[in-house]
Amino acid sequence: MTSAPIPPPPVLTILGAGRAGTALARAAASAGLDVRIAASRPPTALRLHLAQYAPRATAVAAPEVAGAPLVVLMVPQEDLDSVDPGWLRGTVLVDATNRWGGEPLPAWFQSGLDAGQSSSEAIAGRFADATVVKALNHISHWDLDTAGRRGLGSTPGDPGRRGLGVAADSASAAAAVGQLVLRLGLAPVFLPSLAAGRVLEPDGPVFNRPVSGPELARLTGGTVGAD
Repeated sequence: MTSAPIPPPPVLTILGAGRAGTALARAAASAGLDVRIAASRPPTALRLHLAQYAPRATAVAAPEVAGAPLVVLMVPQEDLDSVDPGWLRGTVLVDATNRWGGEPLPAWFQSGLDAGQSSSEAIAGRFADATVVKALNHISHWDLDTAGRRGLGSTPGDPGRRGLGVAADSASAAAAVGQLVLRLGLAPVFLPSLAAGRVLEPDGPVFNRPVSGPELARLTGGTVGAD
């Protein structure tokens, strides 16, 4: 991994305005971040959607995510061909994607999986000019709405605070995402590599399991981040 952590952005940019994307937008706005969100529909149509589901977020056109220091990718994996890699050049790209149902995956994605890659490694191959971090995919949109704190500690430094995995090959990118996770009220658990993020995928041992940071670290071989 590389070094030198970079601070989280004052503006959070989300690509994808489904249930997960709008839940993250609500959580981020409640945490004091300005939120921009883009989707396949044009901003004029997206504003009507956001007025109901994420009223404090600003609708932008998808190409306008270009240049954002950090973008959370919340487009279903089967729809990733709609995302232009050029939009994400130079950004820290948080892979929060999952596959829903039996929808066919893009050929490049399926090829990566068939070659033994984790889903995030396949995405990193597609978006080669971005720095990919696996995070935010193994918590439900219902729990994002409450910062995932039901039944767990919510005070910074509380060892019972819910853990959220962060897997990356870049320490600086992982640190930036870890600061975002902290701001959302969760405990970042750093996994040693992007490939190690396979444990966070659906059908894995921690997917949608509300466990504390130390317990998540035990289950994944990760390390709980400091506040």
